[in-house]
Amino acid sequence: MNVSLLEQIDSLCWDLLSHIPSQNQWLLKQTLYTAPLRRQLVAALPFHPGDLVADLGTGYGVMAVEMAETLKVQVIGVDIDTNVLAYARVLTESIYGLQAPVQFIETDVYHLPFADQSLDGITARFLFQHLNNPLLLAREIFRVLKPGARVFIEDIDDGFTMEFPALPHSWQIVIQAFRKLQSLQGGDRFIGRKIPSYMHQAHLAVEGIGIRPLAQFSEQNPHDIAHQFERERIEQVLPELFTRHLLTESQWQAALRDLLATEGQWLFQSVSQFQIMGYRPR
Repeated sequence: MNVSLLEQIDSLCWDLLSHIPSQNQWLLKQTLYTAPLRRQLVAALPFHPGDLVADLGTGYGVMAVEMAETLKVQVIGVDIDTNVLAYARVLTESIYGLQAPVQFIETDVYHLPFADQSLDGITARFLFQHLNNPLLLAREIFRVLKPGARVFIEDIDDGFTMEFPALPHSWQIVIQAFRKLQSLQGGDRFIGRKIPSYMHQAHLAVEGIGIRPLAQFSEQNPHDIAHQFERERIEQVLPELFTRHLLTESQWQAALRDLLATEGQWLFQSVSQFQIMGYRPR
């Protein structure tokens, strides 16, 4: 993808960030923060020019646009969030006008609006962690893929998160509450290791599994973008954490205080993402 288009995408995203409600900003900040890794991934996807690819859980559609531009494929972005898709359409039209190689459809991923064996490829990044029935989606992916067509899934697994020395106990309480909330909502922050099994049960062939570690040993700066990103992710669900009695206001304030007190300490941290490539057997 040419540099000028990358700069245009980033510029549009930063501009959009100042116009959307605060509760929607975290997802777009994640899109911006993870841009270099996502673009490396897109360039390596095994799709061919002219392929019809669905991007499930497309969010603001940036992945869809970058696939269309880099791989010269036709992309249909699928998401259940009407508001996010409205912004995705604005972003896409700002780049391509009305002749975009990307479309967006609002629907849940358990009932994809595609005919049997009609797609050349599917991507789903950080979607499975939010699903209450991941096996049902795996079966739906099998249904809509053409024989031999590929699916790429990437997601988290908190069981592969490590740090030393440990972050403050008060902050660990916050993280545990966040995980519990996602579980109560039907999600699973330990989904990465389970996805190959769901694919196998749905008769998809698992072609390859990668675990991409992101590790660093660095001086703690609670004010940098990575820490702000982490806090904002939790802050957007604080009301629900409080309402469900998973966390108290005093626990949250203590965690913030203790996290700020780590400034200047040196810490090893590693998070890992599972990347699974599969296909529908012929």
